[in-house]
Amino acid sequence: RWGVPTEQIQAAEICADRIRSLKAGLIEAVPFEPELFDLPRDLKTALDPLHRLVLTAGRAAWHDCVHNPVDHTRVGVILASIALPTETASRLTRKVLTYLLESKIFASASPVDPPAIDPAMALASRVTSLPAALLASALNLGGGTFTLDAACASSLFAVKLACEELLSGRADAMLAGGASRTDLLYTQMGFSQLHALSPSGTCSPFDSKGDGLVVGEGSGMFLLKRTDDAVRAGDHIYAVIRGIGLSNDLGGSLLAPAS
Repeated sequence: RWGVPTEQIQAAEICADRIRSLKAGLIEAVPFEPELFDLPRDLKTALDPLHRLVLTAGRAAWHDCVHNPVDHTRVGVILASIALPTETASRLTRKVLTYLLESKIFASASPVDPPAIDPAMALASRVTSLPAALLASALNLGGGTFTLDAACASSLFAVKLACEELLSGRADAMLAGGASRTDLLYTQMGFSQLHALSPSGTCSPFDSKGDGLVVGEGSGMFLLKRTDDAVRAGDHIYAVIRGIGLSNDLGGSLLAPAS
């Protein structure tokens, strides 16, 4: 998936354009059945793996609840997705940068034709707004959507804000959760530069031997309702949220929660 031989970019020490570990928790074959979603045909084929994860997990959560009596216009979607390049975004960027570089190098020779950018591919490269909006559109939900990035606290923020929508009465149900499927080369290299990637490839939070994080991929989503509404509808209730604490990037540390 990197397009670069690993031996060229792996290094034992932290230095520019190098990674410290090849280990990550990866999903190679993203499950996706396009016929289950009401989306334009060209977009279905161009969807980034991130969006396929969101649609698959979101549909599973939605159909796991009793939703027939729920007004779809009062169901919102709040998703966490860290605003890093996806594979499609990186592929699009490479096409543009390659064209610009070749145009400079061969300016005196025959002109280089600009790359053909497929509109569906350009749309599928979006990270910061598309995941939640795409899911809401596919499920015909009209209660408002947005995708947020609050670093390591992103999914907790999504759930907290969804709870606030329910408690305020602005919504009767909310899909909330998170998804992660970025350009792996970017995360491995970027977190190495931050001194955040575990060189041993072992994630041991709060352990004295912990030496960093291991990048993972996936999507987790909840369908949230007010408890009384869920009981009245006969939903299978997996858990009740009694409170949420948020703690991230406090006290001058980018990589650790406040105690």
